[in-house]
Amino acid sequence: MGRDIGHSQSAVATYGVALLASGMALAFTLLVWPRLETTPSPLFFAAVVVSSCYGGLRPALVATALAALATSYFFVLPGHSIAVESISDALCLGMFALVAALTGSLSAARRRAETERGQQAVIAELGRLALAGGEPSGLMHEAAAKVARTLNVEYAAVWELLPNARTSLRTAVCCRRGIVEEVTLDPDLLADTALEIDDGVTVQGRGGVTLVKVMIHGPEGPLGVLSVHAARPRPLALHDIHFLQAVAHVLGEAITRQRGEHDRAALLARERRARARAEAASRAREDLLATVSHELRAPLAQLVTWSRLLRLGKSDQAALDAIERSTRTLERLAGDLLDVARITAGKLSLSLSLRPVALAGTVAETLDAPRVAAQAKAIGLEEYLDAGPMEVVGDPMRLQQVVWNLVGNAVKFTPHGGRVVIRLRKIQDRAELTVSDTGRGISAAFLPHVFEPFRQARAGAQQGLGLGLAIVRQLVELHGGTVRAESPGEGRGSRFTVTLPLVPAAGEAFGRGSMTACAV
Repeated sequence: MGRDIGHSQSAVATYGVALLASGMALAFTLLVWPRLETTPSPLFFAAVVVSSCYGGLRPALVATALAALATSYFFVLPGHSIAVESISDALCLGMFALVAALTGSLSAARRRAETERGQQAVIAELGRLALAGGEPSGLMHEAAAKVARTLNVEYAAVWELLPNARTSLRTAVCCRRGIVEEVTLDPDLLADTALEIDDGVTVQGRGGVTLVKVMIHGPEGPLGVLSVHAARPRPLALHDIHFLQAVAHVLGEAITRQRGEHDRAALLARERRARARAEAASRAREDLLATVSHELRAPLAQLVTWSRLLRLGKSDQAALDAIERSTRTLERLAGDLLDVARITAGKLSLSLSLRPVALAGTVAETLDAPRVAAQAKAIGLEEYLDAGPMEVVGDPMRLQQVVWNLVGNAVKFTPHGGRVVIRLRKIQDRAELTVSDTGRGISAAFLPHVFEPFRQARAGAQQGLGLGLAIVRQLVELHGGTVRAESPGEGRGSRFTVTLPLVPAAGEAFGRGSMTACAV
């Protein structure tokens, strides 16, 4: 490579061309010189020019030396001797050698200048592509192709270091014999035998090189490697090193710009998500305040009204019942808020005195309260509880809370004259409780969020705090069970299914980690 990296011929071939050109010049000169009364120099000059164009300055100097020896031996008296007897002949040979050397030097310089102009044009084109933007992979393809074609080597490759793993190389972009393709990592790329050129470091020309790697740098360190692969050892010239360094610099700028844009886009996306979360949290707080105010207003108004009537001496059983209902409503709201606060803090727990609980009896007892609300709306409340023994290890009060929240929600969102069905059955070693209704239903978009606290399908609906299902999920999981929600869509009802491990399976489920949560 190098000055001759632009040719696929080896160094031996370039000197062979110089020898062949000099031999052919000698043969033609011996053939035509006796018939032409002229100097033998023109054909030898032609051999020097051919050698310089093909191999550069050094082959041209070899051709010059061979031409001077051949001229002295065959064409300068006394003949068939390299000795020069006359001063004029010596001057002629000297002038020939000087002119031939200058001719070869000028020809090699011209050839080198053309090569450098071509390399500068490639660098300018790659710079324009880099400034045009786009993905660096396209620029890498183009750079590999242009480097391989400009230097006429077997292939060139651009290896990009992964951003978060500075010792790993991504699949390279390669050009082999003019075809752009993807290749895997060449093990020799990191071998000690490869000549490494670091950007900004002065490297002298080298000979016998088959693999060159040029480091691609960015502001924060290495970004990749530009490698050039030759089939046979070649010399490496200084202008070729500068060319590879310039290409590596363009690639470094493009990769740095692309990563900077990616980082900025990621930062902007994170900022937008954070702003969206903050806005959602702000809206949630506003909705929560409005909902809490609405939920508290009704029972407080009843308390104030019936308290005034009592103060006026108008007391009866209806007043006492109304006050008791309002007080229980306020107690339940306060309890739900406290439970959600414990869930958020990770401190919601069961009673430490866990014991086997007959699930069928617990469900039946809990249905007494929502049955009154269902009757007020003419809702059919149907229960189908398996008669067989079903016991779970748990907190009876918390299990009642689960049933109350599910059935209460079903009654609340089922219209007048609807139907709510509660089923409890045993499936292998687990109990399954399902609460289904013919009510409002849940949209497919809201279904994944139905167990999140303070989430309601309809903003501003003012139908509870949206805490009951969040509490249900947490309590069920603390008992080693699962809960899921299903709905065909809005206006088509919904179904909630709770599964709980039965004794003795309950002990195994708690042993996997639930008891730790219960003891918090």
